[in-house]
Amino acid sequence: MAGDPEPKGQKGRFLADVLTFGWVLPAAIATGAGIGWLLDRLFSTFPILTLVFGLVGFAGGIRQLSKEADSLAKGNGPDRGGDGG
Repeated sequence: MAGDPEPKGQKGRFLADVLTFGWVLPAAIATGAGIGWLLDRLFSTFPILTLVFGLVGFAGGIRQLSKEADSLAKGNGPDRGGDGG
């Protein structure tokens, strides 16, 4: 039939992908800031490296959100890295 709805699994997958958006940015910031904090403790430079790596994490999180949003807009699902095969 021409009006067949999309498969159930596809809707669930889309919903799951969209729900991950709220975790990508905070996780990237926390990871970057955590690495910076550890390096700050090692080199006694607090808070310089925490701020630098926190900003790097922020930039990485924004980049990942942009990639996932573009992939979802094209209907491919988010790009999770890897070799695609």
